[in-house]
Amino acid sequence: MLGSDATQDTFTSSWTWPAVISLATLAVTTYFSIDQVRKSQRTKQAKRFQADYELLNETIVILDKLAGTAAQKADLTILSELLSRIKQAERRFPDLPLGTVVAHMDAYRKTTLPDDFRRKLSAKRIPLDDLLDLSRQQGAAITGALAAIATVQSEIDRRTS
Repeated sequence: MLGSDATQDTFTSSWTWPAVISLATLAVTTYFSIDQVRKSQRTKQAKRFQADYELLNETIVILDKLAGTAAQKADLTILSELLSRIKQAERRFPDLPLGTVVAHMDAYRKTTLPDDFRRKLSAKRIPLDDLLDLSRQQGAAITGALAAIATVQSEIDRRTS
């Protein structure tokens, strides 16, 4: 009887370690496989968002340029093009808050100064207070658009990191 227990312990211990090692190997392999799938999905998603992320960067540059001037309708041609592209991105990714960016940019476009505001101002056909009010509204709309763009880019970063 005594010899039988020793034989059983030797048999159990000889099979326990290989089983533990096999189980650990399976767990590690499964973890790294799942991790690779996640990385692959994030890479694919990052590629899908890349063009729109760059579009938002381009929009930031244009808005920064416009922030230093009193914008007239003639100054908004490139902004209108960017706005159209952002609206397309909004349709592609409705779960991103691109609508807020569009709303702020639309508000900015509605606050443009008249094309000949300098002449009208010198002829006193347009009150200075009205021009200053439009200029303030432009600044507020640009600030809102930049904040909305930062929010969208943060969301893209969160989804792709």
